[in-house]
Order: sequence, then C-alpha cells, then structure tokens
Amino acid sequence: MQISPGLYRHYKGGEYYVYRIATHSETREPLVVYRCLYGDFSWWVRPLTMFTETIERDGETLARFAFVAPMSAAEADRLAGGGTEKIVANSEDAQWMAMARELAEKAADYNEVPVGAVVVQQGQVIGRGYNRPIGSCDPTAHAEMMALREAARQVNNYRLNDCTLYVTLEPCTMCVGAMVHARVGRLVYGTTEPKAGVVESQAQLLDAPYFNHSIQVTAGVEREACQQQLSEFFRRRREEKKQQRQRRNDADA
Repeated sequence: MQISPGLYRHYKGGEYYVYRIATHSETREPLVVYRCLYGDFSWWVRPLTMFTETIERDGETLARFAFVAPMSAAEADRLAGGGTEKIVANSEDAQWMAMARELAEKAADYNEVPVGAVVVQQGQVIGRGYNRPIGSCDPTAHAEMMALREAARQVNNYRLNDCTLYVTLEPCTMCVGAMVHARVGRLVYGTTEPKAGVVESQAQLLDAPYFNHSIQVTAGVEREACQQQLSEFFRRRREEKKQQRQRRNDADA
C-alpha cells in the first residue's frame, strides 16, 4: 500500500491527516508523521507498517487506514483550529465530563490522584467512580474500574454494550482491558497520560487486532480543565512535601 499525504480514515471511524513519510535516523525504518483530526489534534509518529497492515473484523479484511482524499497542511490546521470547539460544543459529552471532574475532586480530597469516571447508558448515569487505590488498599481501584463495577451491578449484567464511559484521564492497560471485557460501546476521555496511557500515548491497545470487541474513542473533551485539575493536585503535593522536609530540618536543627 502506497502512503501519500492526505486525509485517511481509521477502520474505527477516526480521521487523520498524513503529513509526510520520514526515516528513523538510526534504524532507517520508514515512519509516518500524521495528525489526529479530533480530540487534542496532536501530532504522532508511527511506523509505516502500522498504516499498511490490514485488520480482520467480523470476518472481513479491512485496511487499518484507508485513504480518503488529498488534503493540505493548511486545511488540516483549519480543522484543528475549530476542532476543540466542535467537541466542547457537544453539550452531552461536556456535561458528563464535568461530572467526572467533580468525582475527581473527591479523589483529591483523599489525597488520591484526581481521576473521575462515569458510565452513561441512554442518557442516565449508572456508574460513578474515582481513584481510591491508596485508601481502599486495592491496586485495581482506579476510577474506571469503580464506575464499571457500579454500572454492572446497576444493570445486573457484566456486559455494558450500549454504554459510554467518561473519564478525565487516558486509561491504563488494566482499565482498557476491563472496558473491552465489559463490551463498553464508547470511551470518552479528557487529557492524555504520557507515562502510562495506552489509548494513544504509550500504546494504541484499542487498535490491537486480537481484541474481539471494538470501542469507539473520543479524546480531548474538557482537556484543559482535566489537565489543570491534575497539575494543581501535583503542585499542591510537591508544596506539602517541601513543607514537611522543612519542618523536619527545623526540628533537627
């Protein structure tokens, strides 16, 4: 498959702008430089093989990325300039993400990393959760896991096919796996997790061909507010630790 600049559509529906083909300076591996045309409109660099491979889905062979039309860099920039407004203007997504941020504040009240999540089914919240691994002595007590557990109990079913999970931070490996097993229909998250996020940051697990369920993803909803919430929490924790060190030093003096 020949890759040339332009607009491409992922087999799950997302659209991307391919800017150019580059070459790794050490391995000489061909790379694709491209831009996401939804969410935070971030630039990515991935191996060319990822674009050229095919995916088996429901017994059908699909191209992972299919060429749609030529597109210039200026056209992609114009889409990126208005894209955040399009997502924020989706009042329903913004409404549920605001609720997830309120739950994240509860986590912060317990000195847990402020991440909140809600599960919505047909316009109704059926699951809520916020980070509690420290307080509950439970390494699995992430916001998404707590919300999924409550939702499953609410509907008396471990399958959540027609549900959307809203979470303030890009999910980790554990939470993505749980969403796949629960058959969540859609994932909406606020800001990326550069260290451990596996939807776009460190891996693209939901693009993996070996999963038997596909989840629609929308990224970047209320991104700045979600990021600020995390930044303020870690700034406060750093200040608290600094004050604690100062008090210990004063006591030893």
